[in-house]
Amino acid sequence: MVKKGGIPITEAFYKLEPDKQQRILEAVLKEFATQGYDKASTNRIVQEAGIAKGMLFYYFKNKQELFRYALQHSIKYLTEEYVSKLDYTEPDFITRFQKAVESKMQAYLKNPYPFALLANAYIQKDAIAIAPDLYQELEELTANGLQQMFANIDTTLFRPDLAPEHIINLIRWTIDGWSNETIAALQNQDLIDYDWDTGVIDFRELLAILRKVLYKEEADNGDFKG
Repeated sequence: MVKKGGIPITEAFYKLEPDKQQRILEAVLKEFATQGYDKASTNRIVQEAGIAKGMLFYYFKNKQELFRYALQHSIKYLTEEYVSKLDYTEPDFITRFQKAVESKMQAYLKNPYPFALLANAYIQKDAIAIAPDLYQELEELTANGLQQMFANIDTTLFRPDLAPEHIINLIRWTIDGWSNETIAALQNQDLIDYDWDTGVIDFRELLAILRKVLYKEEADNGDFKG
């Protein structure tokens, strides 16, 4: 038995051909991303992966371990394909956010399942009960990212008649409100088929409004940098 991130997995799984490991991984990610934990079916997973059900439970002890495996992989994907590529050196706060959204969309289009799985787990709170340690890791990753997102900002771009900390708070509260409304709206949505392009357009429009209201007139160019 081998432990990967606290997940006991038989050595037999890691002795499989890489393409077979990948096929099982993709089937597991797809099932939990589209169905959540409670509705996920190991029958569909083995059918999608093209393996016998007995073999699935030879590699993984139970459904909970499968879910932990999927969560761990999704967090790793989020870290490598999105978080590690964020540009925290961009001094323009709104442009920084815009670039972050574009980076996230690129990672999502490359593989939507890790994002959908993590969103489902977060919205439905599956991960809290089943994998509290991984949920905490995700929370810390998110909190650290937000802290860096708000650091080293060029406040000279802001309107001079408002305190910079107030402008930063207004932007943060607005985006938090938008995020909370989006999460609520996604609770009954199929996250794979959701129209993410429209969501990105809406978010860019929100950032454009914030720029128009909170930046100096010369910084309000009606578009984004970068």
